[in-house]
Amino acid sequence: MEPLLQCLPKSFKAYYEPFLGGGALFFKLASMGALSRAIISDSNRDLINCYVTVRDRPEELIEQLESLQQRANDRLFYESFARRRFNEIKLKTGLEGDVEKASLLIYLNKTCYNGLYRVNSRSEFNVPWGRYRSPRLFDPENLREVSKVLNTPCIEIKCCDYAEAVEGAVSGDLVYFDPPYQPLSRTSSFTSYTSGSFGEVDQRRLASVFGELSMRSCFVVLSNSYNPLIEELYARSIREGKFRKVFAPRQISCKGKGRSSVAEYIIMSY
Repeated sequence: MEPLLQCLPKSFKAYYEPFLGGGALFFKLASMGALSRAIISDSNRDLINCYVTVRDRPEELIEQLESLQQRANDRLFYESFARRRFNEIKLKTGLEGDVEKASLLIYLNKTCYNGLYRVNSRSEFNVPWGRYRSPRLFDPENLREVSKVLNTPCIEIKCCDYAEAVEGAVSGDLVYFDPPYQPLSRTSSFTSYTSGSFGEVDQRRLASVFGELSMRSCFVVLSNSYNPLIEELYARSIREGKFRKVFAPRQISCKGKGRSSVAEYIIMSY
């Protein structure tokens, strides 16, 4: 996190984070009081539904998670009910704030293999049981604090494509892209965040959006893998020294010895 913070401009207007995920940078900036306006978004409906639920219905969510905590070590419950029921609940917009869907997402994330989120071609969550001894699903006080942050009037949550999310970005705004990383090898990409995986065509489209925002004089920052394709797509920024090479811990193997730090790029438009 610290290397990323060091890459940010000293001041900026609105903040955009269109690949929200866990929102680590967003929450860090919020804790620092650095956000005058923030638009956070993702195309993953399940994820955004969870954020909206935490924002709008935290106590109901905590109540359901307390019930699910009693099944945290129950493989049969995971495989025969929780995963099936999660896939049965369909979201139209991702902004519903469906408590059951959100609670099951958290349950599955904390009890599935390696905490992965992966779906098949039918958009069904299909990660196997994780074999944890005593997984703790949630921290109620942390959820309440997150809810307070998300209820700040200057923060807007959207569920949409990243290009749509940043359409309103103007000069002086900060945009942080943390997309699905370009695989280091053909065999290292074993998850699909959505039913349509984020491949080379998507990486090229993202690079184009990066360039468009740069031309608007936005501050644009992108994290991605240390990879020849990424070097090609952001050659100008790299050539001009507008980048950092950092090392981050990544689970790049199913075997413990394969889990180590790997090189990543932080690329900037400024």
